[in-house]
Amino acid sequence: MKKKLLAALTAKCKQYGLTPKGIEELVEIGASDLTDEATDDEIAAKVDSLVPYAKAMQGEITRKSRKKSSTKPSKGEGDGEEEDGETGEDEIPAWMKPFTERLNALETENKTLKEEKAKSERASLIADKAKKLGIPDYLVKRLHLADDADVDAELTSFKQDLVNNNLMPKDRSHELGNSEEESKAAAKAWAQSLPDKK
Repeated sequence: MKKKLLAALTAKCKQYGLTPKGIEELVEIGASDLTDEATDDEIAAKVDSLVPYAKAMQGEITRKSRKKSSTKPSKGEGDGEEEDGETGEDEIPAWMKPFTERLNALETENKTLKEEKAKSERASLIADKAKKLGIPDYLVKRLHLADDADVDAELTSFKQDLVNNNLMPKDRSHELGNSEEESKAAAKAWAQSLPDKK
């Protein structure tokens, strides 16, 4: 999505003489409102909304470059464009700072949300695997696995430790709380295994 946005914005703003870095900053701002599944129409609409910013950037950079080169007036846009590139690389215009700050805040928020989602998915994976192995929930809650640990290997090894230390029967059911029929059958089998009291 960002590549499409960058290509479309570059084509639309080439006459403004912005540096690649300036256009990339605009792409970052625009991409914050778009998803990876954004349609071509949505990308085109976003490009159109960013064009006024590109014009404003050109105006600001041109003004600064004219200040610096007062001995050499540049009526031709070709001369100004080269200097614009140098100015644009060195510093962000004051009017652009709020956008940059907003972009940084969005990037931080996005990173935090991704980390939380990854943690949640990993916790769910660990809980599911532990349930299949028959490891009780109260033990899983106290279990800490490294972020790069192999969940299957670690939980299988943990279960084996429990079995070896007689903390868990070897043949414990892999699925706790299965269907009602299985629970009834297990209860019936258990009742039949009790000695008769006569």
